Amino acid sequence: MKNGISFLCVFIFFIGQIKAQAVLQDTLSDSKSVDKSEDLYFVRDFPQGVYKTYEDLLQKNGINMGDAIERRTVFRYKLIEKSVSADHVYFSWKRNNEKVSEYFAISYDGSLYIQQRDLQRFAVKGDRNQEGDNPVSYHKVLSDGKFFYLEGPFANGWSKAFAYGSGGAVGGTIGANLNRLKGVVFDVEKKEFNFIRDCEDLNFLIEEYNGNKIECKDKDVDILTVRENIAKIIK
Repeated sequence: MKNGISFLCVFIFFIGQIKAQAVLQDTLSDSKSVDKSEDLYFVRDFPQGVYKTYEDLLQKNGINMGDAIERRTVFRYKLIEKSVSADHVYFSWKRNNEKVSEYFAISYDGSLYIQQRDLQRFAVKGDRNQEGDNPVSYHKVLSDGKFFYLEGPFANGWSKAFAYGSGGAVGGTIGANLNRLKGVVFDVEKKEFNFIRDCEDLNFLIEEYNGNKIECKDKDVDILTVRENIAKIIK
């Protein structure tokens, strides 16, 4: 009888240990998934300066230029005062007014800008034909969190080439008018830029970040709808 009771006690203890171990495993798994979801990127965490490469940006390895550079407008290349907010700019060297062109990103006065040609260079495969008209200009990060969100005027490169190829002022005007303001999502961890070209692209991103997909009544999607839904999934 005593042997039976002893065996029962050992059995109960053994079962208890297994359950405790399972609970511990679940807790660790949950904590890991939470940690993964909290990989956030904020503009404020990147010190003022210029970042030569993507790797420099990721490592926050910037070079502070002090007051050696300033912002200028994309149209007419006019100086932009520090107090003025601007989403799409050129940076220039104060000493000679030449365009700054050799940096992937520039953290300037509390804002982070990324060069236009790198948006295309690091675009996901299906978006590499998206082109702007000012490759060495910079686009400001408008929202941050799980990813960086930017905007800019872009169009299909093949369509623009065909328009410009028609020649003359008319061809140039048609090519420039093909540009449309589009949202761009920068997945910092994956080193990828995703252009939101239409409603399907927006839903793909919403689904990727566990949001609620929207109804696509038309193929095109307006920029206000893009901003509204980006705000729901970025934090």
